[in-house]
Amino acid sequence: MSGTVTAENRVGNAATPMDDHGYPRPIVAWTSTIILMLLFATAYLDRQIISLMVKPIRAEFGVGDFEVSLLQGFAFAVLYALCGLPLGMAVDRYPRRWIVMGGVLIWSCAAMAAGLATSYSHILIARIFVGAGEAALAPAAYSILSDLFPKRRLTFALGVFMIGALLGAEGSLAIGGYILHMAANGIAVPLLGRLEAWRFAFVVTALPGFVLAALAIFIHEPERTRPAGVGAGWGDVFRFMASRKAFYFCQILGFSLVMGLVYARLAWNPTFLIRSFGWSVQQAGYALGAFGLVTGVAALLIGGRIVDWMFARGQRDAHFRYYVVGGVVMGLFGVTTYLAPNPTLFFAGSLIIIFPLNMGAIGASAVQVATPPHLRGRISALYLMSVALFGMTLGPAVVGFLTQHIFATDASIGLALAWTYGVLGPITALLFFIGLAPMREAVAREGEW
Repeated sequence: MSGTVTAENRVGNAATPMDDHGYPRPIVAWTSTIILMLLFATAYLDRQIISLMVKPIRAEFGVGDFEVSLLQGFAFAVLYALCGLPLGMAVDRYPRRWIVMGGVLIWSCAAMAAGLATSYSHILIARIFVGAGEAALAPAAYSILSDLFPKRRLTFALGVFMIGALLGAEGSLAIGGYILHMAANGIAVPLLGRLEAWRFAFVVTALPGFVLAALAIFIHEPERTRPAGVGAGWGDVFRFMASRKAFYFCQILGFSLVMGLVYARLAWNPTFLIRSFGWSVQQAGYALGAFGLVTGVAALLIGGRIVDWMFARGQRDAHFRYYVVGGVVMGLFGVTTYLAPNPTLFFAGSLIIIFPLNMGAIGASAVQVATPPHLRGRISALYLMSVALFGMTLGPAVVGFLTQHIFATDASIGLALAWTYGVLGPITALLFFIGLAPMREAVAREGEW
């Protein structure tokens, strides 16, 4: 029994010293976590830089807000979702660090191609392949981290990994704002000729991925509970999920709605400040980047600690319980934030909703604590596929559709965001409330399969 961690040890009503047996030394676990965090930052840098480019892309290709929203959400999400299934199987069977390295190189090439696109269809295709590459990282990272940390520490570890998303997403605003200002009149690039500022921003932010991909070699590959390549097929995966269908339904749909609100914010906040308060692209980028980074890191770490503390004290529905409250907060304060009459009140409201909006670690952890190790890659991929198709597409598209086709004025961007939060927030709270008992049961039965 030495070195073995049973389901009872890992999921007990309270944490015990036995929780840490069988896991790598902390220095090994945290080194791998930091590498994954840096790669995640690169992913979000390439993914979110487009949020500052609404105006130049509309002018370049003659499209409206809805078409731009497809580049921000649907185009990225389609292959991110579809590639996630085979990659999830690969994660359960093959060395995960090589899967991560391949994904980084693919999305970096596609991100650079977006900056060289000559038509709307070309940039749409490039964004699709950015999603294909990024589909490799999250399932592999979730699986690796779940083997590096005991369950009572997993949400916090995932929160540190998710800091990469903040570094990339919020950093893209500051970096993008600077590049668009610095290269406002275009810039000459060796081999590529003269590029407009928005094209140059795509090219520059793609470059770190080619260098950082090599870090994947140093990610520790933890020993699996079952050897790679041995275990259940897809039929067993779906039978397992069906046996806990209420939990997975509430978990996947609930966090998809939260992701929709996250991406509505990421995609349209810069445009909201520009249109509602007359800010420049550079002002919006710097302010949102600095605010989002500081508050987002705090939200991830504090939220992760709270959920881990609740879970260690025996509240096996801790992840859902946190979002029963969080859904209500997003609904109420989301409306007031986007109807704020001045930037000060906008940022005050944003300070409140930023806590439930940083859902990545808690959503991922909810899957891991209820899923056996040999199924985590594929079930994580199914979770990410649903979140991508529904959440990443829904948030940007709903706001763009309301602005362009319902309210029919660019100035209505704040009203569109307020409606989106006011409707989806309460629905989210209800879903997680319904899922409290199913989550308790699913976590208690994790070791049965």
